[in-house]
Amino acid sequence: MNKLYEDVFALTRAGIWGDEVSLSGDADWDELFEKLRRSKLLPLTYKVASKHALEWNIPDTVLNIWKRQSSAKTLNQMYKFSEIKKIIAEGDSRNLKLIMFKGIGVATLYPDPNQRYSSDADILVYREEQPQAVKLLEDLGYISTEEGAKEHVPVFEKNSGVMYSKIELHDCLWEDYEGKQAEVLESLKLDAEESLIRENFMGTEYYSLGITEHFIYQIFHIVKHLFFEGISLRYFTDISLFANKYKDKIDWQRVIKAMKLLHYEKFLDCIAEICKEHLNMLKDIPITGSVTEEMKDHLIEDVLGDKDTSGNVDNYETINFLETYFMRSSAVKKSKFQQRRKQILPLPSELHERYSYARKCPLLLPVAWVHRIFFFADYAIRGKKKGKNGTEAMKQSQNRLDLMKEFDLMDTDKDLKNKKGK
Repeated sequence: MNKLYEDVFALTRAGIWGDEVSLSGDADWDELFEKLRRSKLLPLTYKVASKHALEWNIPDTVLNIWKRQSSAKTLNQMYKFSEIKKIIAEGDSRNLKLIMFKGIGVATLYPDPNQRYSSDADILVYREEQPQAVKLLEDLGYISTEEGAKEHVPVFEKNSGVMYSKIELHDCLWEDYEGKQAEVLESLKLDAEESLIRENFMGTEYYSLGITEHFIYQIFHIVKHLFFEGISLRYFTDISLFANKYKDKIDWQRVIKAMKLLHYEKFLDCIAEICKEHLNMLKDIPITGSVTEEMKDHLIEDVLGDKDTSGNVDNYETINFLETYFMRSSAVKKSKFQQRRKQILPLPSELHERYSYARKCPLLLPVAWVHRIFFFADYAIRGKKKGKNGTEAMKQSQNRLDLMKEFDLMDTDKDLKNKKGK
């Protein structure tokens, strides 16, 4: 691993665990700052950097912007958490089961929860209670927005001067995904009411997924982002903190079984090995097999390597190019031409549910292709306004396919032949 990446891990460890850290005085602080910014770890690492600023010769320009951005992120996160506490209290008063997951469930594990900032908060609500939950948010001043909204995830925003809060209101854990992978995820029953627990967040009790269920969900969530956007180092800090905190409460046999069903076992092994080596994950956290040094290097490079300058992990989301693979609805062809064809002009069995009419009536496939082209055009236009690049995302999707195949996260033609032969 190169020195820059080692320094990123060292600062992150120090921020989380208070480890002693030693960096060379010739570190490239512009590069190091940028890696930490894109990893969403600035507030977590600023205190460490400021403590050693003179010793490490951190330029004042870098340290000042580090401080400004960390303070701004922390203050706005404090506002978001105060809003979440209001929502929780109001939900309890209306006898609604508002299930907090992802952000809040791991933020409390950090030295300061406000150091783990996020762009939004995720709330799961059972489908029959969604109208009441929408009414609750509207009563608290939230406004529905189309930006980022999906079929099963309406989005709500609230602006209060310079402060901002965004809520994603899920009515299922798997959003709008379908196919074999969605069927497996549903069979795991991670959101079963009997498995819900009450947790405490900064003095406020709330409903959460069960501990084992939450861990399994986090791995799914990481894989989803690896497919569609790329992942940041903060996903690794989340997993390290969560696994260490709940090691004796997680049903590891159930985790391993779920990983095998989802084809995620190699990926979890790789994350666990990286976290054990670089982020102080406990050594006795169980894994299902072995990974090579090359696999770990490839994943670290994908996480920390240079991809863009926009602040997003990739130039543009690759979700619409890889959705058919993510849902395991079709195999990855060896031919690059066939891979590209499937991404742009999929066959009826490979189509997403938004083109369900062509799946029901294959004669409408040309209509679905035109629909898809217009969808991509609109997607690219919206992305360009944000300074993102759809063409680059298309190229990135090919790199993502190669990485996914390495971790056995998708079926190949050989896999399908082996299944048919059983």
